[in-house]
Amino acid sequence: MQLTDRVKNCNGCEACVVGCKYSCVKMKEENGRKFPVVNEDGCSKCNACILYCPLYNPVELPEFEEFFDSKEDVRKRKMAPIYRATMRSLKERQHTEFVGTLCQIAALKSLRGDKLAHNLAIFPIYCGEEQRKSNEACMACPFYK
Repeated sequence: MQLTDRVKNCNGCEACVVGCKYSCVKMKEENGRKFPVVNEDGCSKCNACILYCPLYNPVELPEFEEFFDSKEDVRKRKMAPIYRATMRSLKERQHTEFVGTLCQIAALKSLRGDKLAHNLAIFPIYCGEEQRKSNEACMACPFYK
């Protein structure tokens, strides 16, 4: 079973990579699009990868009044290490800043049990219309209303 069979319009946020306690989910890039691939041999079928997916189990995002520009394409970053470092910093009660698109913010919120910490400052990056049109999953993104 591949995750993309169960999660239509996967946006490649990488929450499933962090959610898998057996490290069976890896990201693959093809035609400029990232998507998860499961190593079936190591998978215990616990479904943690699906349960942390913000598209499969939607989370509600706060209203953001201000969006920020980014010099890099934040959709191309390897997010799993960033989520782990952010969660570790929050657990240590440090002031933590997170920069990401709405789907990346939703993934972080999902990984934290649908909660955002008080010591977390979020800087949302808005995916423009042209940027979203370049990716089928981004066009279907439920986090942009």
